[in-house]
Amino acid sequence: MTIGITALGSGSRGNAFVIHSPDASILIDAGFSRKDLLVRMAAVGVIPGQIKALLLTHEHEDHVRGCRLFCNQFDIPAYMTSRTMDYLEKKETLSSRVLVFAPGEFFEVAGFKILPFAVQHDAIDPVGFVISKNGRSIALATDLGAVNGLTRQRLYDCDILVLESNYDQEMLKNSQRQLHLKRRIMGRNGHLNNLDTLNSLPELLTERTSALFLVHVSSECNTYELVRELARHKLHEMRRQDIFMQVVEQSVPVPTYWLETAGSLEI
Repeated sequence: MTIGITALGSGSRGNAFVIHSPDASILIDAGFSRKDLLVRMAAVGVIPGQIKALLLTHEHEDHVRGCRLFCNQFDIPAYMTSRTMDYLEKKETLSSRVLVFAPGEFFEVAGFKILPFAVQHDAIDPVGFVISKNGRSIALATDLGAVNGLTRQRLYDCDILVLESNYDQEMLKNSQRQLHLKRRIMGRNGHLNNLDTLNSLPELLTERTSALFLVHVSSECNTYELVRELARHKLHEMRRQDIFMQVVEQSVPVPTYWLETAGSLEI
């Protein structure tokens, strides 16, 4: 087994993913409390002591809630952009050990090669990640308003794709949310809707892609069942029923998906 991913949960109330190799693990976002992170890890067999670092996509509470306490308890560094660090420092929620990266510049953590890239979202300095090891890669973009040229380039031709499918357009339009909030969510710096997500797949998925995780599904303006149905239909249309597809829910962590050397999976 070369590289794997555990989705601890995803949505507006918290996001966290663990990326594994046989040697070490790293945490992407800590949007749940320290206690909740530990409960979720225990439920799917993740050992917290094997996590060597935390990588933050951006400063919103549903991505950083447990950052300070979890990192301090296990004495691991938190990696983030300098602007994200400044914001969390002002909020007095910064962990003890912080390392800074710049979008577009490679760095290495625990044997993983990391490429952060800028995404369009209403945060201070939001990023997605391409995480590689032993010739395998996981591309992750959990919060973005549009799949622009850079995002398309970074998410293309990965072994595992983690991509937002936040809202259904009609459900959002018919919701009781205020107009300014609807406009923010639907804007290019907001969130990605189901159809835009699925319509991007033919440009992103390649023969090497083994798994697709759809994340950050809205609890008010979307349903897990709808996302599953639409994704299955799209993959069937693309003749890619070979791809393992998982819609990540808010409350239920997903067991680790491992890529093996030959490309088969164990879950």
